[in-house]
Amino acid sequence: MLREVAAGLVEAGIAAVAPTFVADECRVSSVRKIGVVRIAGYDVWIRPRTPVRRLFAMLGYARAGSAIWEDEDFGFAADDDLVPALAHAFERQAARALVVGPLRGYVTREDVLPLVRGRWRIGDQLTRRGGQPLPVEVSFDDYVEDIAENQLVLTAAARLLRLPGVPDDVVSRLRRVVRVLDGVTMIPVGAPVPVVRTDRRNARYSAVLPLASLVLSGASIEQRAGSHIGAGFLDDMWSVFGDFVTASLREAFRPYGGELVAQYSSTLDIGGTVKIAPDLVWLVDGEVRACIDVKYKVEKHGQDPNADLYQMAAYCRRFGLGEGHLVYAAGGVGSGPVDVLQGPSLIRTALDLSEPCHTVAEALQVLSLRVAGA
Repeated sequence: MLREVAAGLVEAGIAAVAPTFVADECRVSSVRKIGVVRIAGYDVWIRPRTPVRRLFAMLGYARAGSAIWEDEDFGFAADDDLVPALAHAFERQAARALVVGPLRGYVTREDVLPLVRGRWRIGDQLTRRGGQPLPVEVSFDDYVEDIAENQLVLTAAARLLRLPGVPDDVVSRLRRVVRVLDGVTMIPVGAPVPVVRTDRRNARYSAVLPLASLVLSGASIEQRAGSHIGAGFLDDMWSVFGDFVTASLREAFRPYGGELVAQYSSTLDIGGTVKIAPDLVWLVDGEVRACIDVKYKVEKHGQDPNADLYQMAAYCRRFGLGEGHLVYAAGGVGSGPVDVLQGPSLIRTALDLSEPCHTVAEALQVLSLRVAGA
């Protein structure tokens, strides 16, 4: 079974696996995901080094521009695992949203009826009915529960029910959510997830919709024929960290004008053949004033990640900058400058992700203050 689990980890792009000299033992490295996945009948849990509550706080900050999910009342269980905590919070917010019944809204439908209802589609009547008066090709607005908001909540609840590790008491409450939304259409697997903006009409869904989108947009894994991989929910920790830092820095740079651009595309050489794309650049009047790279994964044994320093030094040379900035998740790389001989100063900022989101965001505000020279 160990061999099948190892093969599943590699197949799903979760980690690199290498055999050791000890029987039934493998070395797992380059772990790129967090969450849970069922492989060859085993539930494989991948826990982040960041506390789960802080992880959700970062997700909320990146998605809503504030630590919306750091609120103690939001419902994240005191759990070390991603899926149980997510399921608990989602069920709690779904129950609050549906306490007075599902939201209803107008949906435009097209149908063929024995009488005119709504708008008569004369063009379709002529082409499809050959000028016959009945039945009538019509379109009309129907006030129903089968709207995007309910589809998101229902599909997320159903997805969570298929995942391993959801507590039994949460399972029973998720099933209640599914029953309340009976008659609502499920979003097919692989179909685009609707983007729903909250307003006064759907305000009571404002807390559950981001969670539903998170459930559906995570790197979800479904059973595939001929594979040892079953249901699972996985997310990229580097992406969570990068999105949080980007959202925080955009807010921090706002008072200084200009624009913070992600994945800025440029070239390193005169011929334009060597492509570069720094994680973030601060543009002012079309000029690159600062370059920032965000790194979640660090080198082993506390060694400085030299490749990151080489890369940033090249960026600074390309854009004529005296300073370059590297933002890390704390745990192996210290803060402080690395002064390159006859080159730029490379400033490393290590963020302690065990701290509350607002504390981490304050550290990024200090970085923006240094960059802007204010």
